[in-house]
Amino acid sequence: MARKVASRRSKKPSPPRKRATASRTTAGRRKTTGGRKTTGGRAGAAPGSKVRVRMYRQGLGDCFLVTFDVGGNEKHMLIDCGSLGATTTGVTLADAVKDIRTTTNDHLDLLIATHEHWDHVAAFKGQRAAFEKIAVDNVWMAWTENPQDSLAQKVAKTKKDLGTALAAAARALMSPAAASGSRASGEAVASLLGFFDDATVLGAGQFSETVNDAMNFVRKKGKAKTRYCDPGDGPFEEGWLPGFRFYVLGPPRSEDALYDLGDHGSSELYSLAAGLRTASQFFVSGKAQSTYLSESGLSEQDEFAASLPFDVRFRRENTLASTKAMFSKTYFAKDEAWRRVDQDWLNASSDLALQLDSATNNTSLALAIERIADGKVLLFPADAQQGNWLSWHDDHMTWEVEDASKNKKRKVKASDLLARTVFYKVGHHSSHNATAKAKGLELMEAESELIAFIPVDRAVALKRNPPGSWKMPASALYRRLLEKCQGRVVRSDIGWAADAAGASNKAVEKEFVGLAKPAEWKKWAQAQQAAVHVQVNNEYIDYTLE
Repeated sequence: MARKVASRRSKKPSPPRKRATASRTTAGRRKTTGGRKTTGGRAGAAPGSKVRVRMYRQGLGDCFLVTFDVGGNEKHMLIDCGSLGATTTGVTLADAVKDIRTTTNDHLDLLIATHEHWDHVAAFKGQRAAFEKIAVDNVWMAWTENPQDSLAQKVAKTKKDLGTALAAAARALMSPAAASGSRASGEAVASLLGFFDDATVLGAGQFSETVNDAMNFVRKKGKAKTRYCDPGDGPFEEGWLPGFRFYVLGPPRSEDALYDLGDHGSSELYSLAAGLRTASQFFVSGKAQSTYLSESGLSEQDEFAASLPFDVRFRRENTLASTKAMFSKTYFAKDEAWRRVDQDWLNASSDLALQLDSATNNTSLALAIERIADGKVLLFPADAQQGNWLSWHDDHMTWEVEDASKNKKRKVKASDLLARTVFYKVGHHSSHNATAKAKGLELMEAESELIAFIPVDRAVALKRNPPGSWKMPASALYRRLLEKCQGRVVRSDIGWAADAAGASNKAVEKEFVGLAKPAEWKKWAQAQQAAVHVQVNNEYIDYTLE
């Protein structure tokens, strides 16, 4: 451990503070001697296979440091490092990175950036100077981040085109020229685009420029070996990490699967991006159609005309004096604003922003890590949405491994890995559509030891636009996680899940009042008390698999 344990159980959210005061020890520093080998088999954990998962409490975002062979020849793997802010704990990305550097002695054996969202990669931009001092041996990213992959390039272009159009639409909806009441819609779109970076909406640069910069930093980190992972790859048994297997579950190599987003619509909505760009030009620049066409080339004119919602014979430009005179007392009258339809084509931007956000989540690198000695699995799906989860069960997703205990090979499928999962990093801050049901959580059968870690700051989530709409954790999923894990659910904001009736911040937790009966909470609290392999500290929460 890099610090002495502050407390095993968090009874209320840690108050904002400048720095944690727990003293440091040297036990968590990386050792260079005493390496141990593991043997195959399923009877029990072999020496040297102790694993610690550290979830940092830096707010609404993911930052997980996984340490193998704790106390021995430690190997360190960092999965993501980002945040959209932390109001509950006050822990910053700088705090997290400082502890990462101390715990790993400035050396990561493996660095993983799961997907291009700010809440996962912000530190690789904002804390770059610190990360420059950390040596990295290996970098893993999803195939969607491979600049040489043709399908990856196509997916990236689709996201960039839509993102650019949405940023323009958000600015149009929030502009003085837009109709009254549209600002809330614009702010909602801008809030979702904040997962890429706020500068996009402010017009300070190209769409997702800062996130791309962060991803490029990881992609080209020092002398690290970069691997782009395809679904079904592995199982990887790395020479630097004996005793463990890595299974690549996602993202899928199928556009249909990538755009299978659950209940947020279909990929067909992407075709509206051109219309959004056209609409934003009208509302932001005020440029009339005739002016636009006179300044454009033939192909651009055709594209512009095709993107307009009405045929030319039905259109009138409010920049023309004749049009204003004709409709000044009717269509353009303030008390007749409810009749106007000229801004309605921007209203699709909210749905499209959700599409873009979820599609990017679906490109998440999803991994299962198996401890060979006993078959126990740690599941890290990042922010995978429905299409990603379901693709794990495709017929071709079968791995063949050597079963040392029986001296023969056996086949492994995603359902087997889920059945043996003992640690689940809950997807997308426990939002309603980022944990599959029948082909996900319900297949996790190791309920006697299953534990779920939720990287979330609910106070931050509820303040995103529209306020109160970001339900993280989603109550139905939160309840089911508590049932499946027998109460062993940990949140980065408050620590152990607890009855909202006694919450210190009732305004934030009020939706969970009555989520379970007092008797259930009592039983779950007892299970939490017995889970001595979980340690709650000011800056992070540790889970140890002995």
